[in-house]
Amino acid sequence: MAKPKNAVILANKAFGTLEGKTANSLVIYGGRLFKIVAVIDEDKAGQDAGEVLNIGRKGIPVVKNFEESLKYKPKVLIIGIAPPGGGLPVEWRAIIKSAIKNHLDIVSGLHYFFSDDPEFARLANRYKVKLHDLRKPPKGLRVAQGDVDKLKVPIVAIMSTDAASGKNIAILELIKEAESRGFKAGFVATGQTTMMLGGDAGACIDAIPADFVSGQIEKMVVDVAAMGKDVIFVEGQGSLSHRAYGQDALGVIYGCWPDATIIVHDPFRKGRDGFPQFGVPKPSEEAKLIETVCPKTKVVGIAINGYKRTDEEVRAAIRQVEQETGLPATDALRFGVKNLFDALLKRFEEVGKPLGRA
Repeated sequence: MAKPKNAVILANKAFGTLEGKTANSLVIYGGRLFKIVAVIDEDKAGQDAGEVLNIGRKGIPVVKNFEESLKYKPKVLIIGIAPPGGGLPVEWRAIIKSAIKNHLDIVSGLHYFFSDDPEFARLANRYKVKLHDLRKPPKGLRVAQGDVDKLKVPIVAIMSTDAASGKNIAILELIKEAESRGFKAGFVATGQTTMMLGGDAGACIDAIPADFVSGQIEKMVVDVAAMGKDVIFVEGQGSLSHRAYGQDALGVIYGCWPDATIIVHDPFRKGRDGFPQFGVPKPSEEAKLIETVCPKTKVVGIAINGYKRTDEEVRAAIRQVEQETGLPATDALRFGVKNLFDALLKRFEEVGKPLGRA
């Protein structure tokens, strides 16, 4: 595997917020592809990026502007935001042009395609840099065939009650837990952030025509199974009950047809992220929808998003969710996911796909 490239993340006025979830996840986990050397956010300049996220010092400085980031010798500029609609902030164009002129590749998960922008494309050609638009659909799209039904490896979907609720963190912590027990965990990325983090297969499914979403998910699951994995985790999108993004969640479920499901939930959220007019369902309500759409699956645990809440608040929320659902719950980043993985092992036994002892 190639050495990770030094990368700076552009997340101006968004780092540490829900809109900056791409930047947040990359700072927490780094990934296989990039070494994060700085984050650009003028509002939080001078701080350590880890301390902004309440995870302790990471040795990653937050800088005021792109020019200041150059002293850390980046080779890549990553667009670190994931706003509703996925557009490029107009005021960022000058930053992108400056990055290209300084010979930095651009990596973006926005719906806005840099490679289709005539000005950016001309500059990229002139300065010999690459424009990576992760949301461009892959070639060879197909509809679902039911190929996942033949797999012997257990499949786990990581779903949620809302968008931007912490699915990335939950899936990565579950993968860490699996690997700590000696299992080979497969990772199917379905969004731009997890593709940057280095999934075993990945595509931004919200940019794929609807007929082909489940087919692409199925193909990626089958491809990852062929790598000899013991268990496969599939990243969900939005939530099934979400009136704006529910179609993405449905495509994930139909495509991977999971043996087990973990739901991610932010109990402190009053309205949906970016859509405050819509309420957030209880985990039990989301679980009922998921198990109705896919009778094969069973929701076996809840991952709580306790970002910027006290331990006391989070523990109280965990108790409440466990009481409401009768399922184990945890804050994945704060308390780990041992109880969730134990629940998965039990489910795998029930469906005849035991992992055994690694």
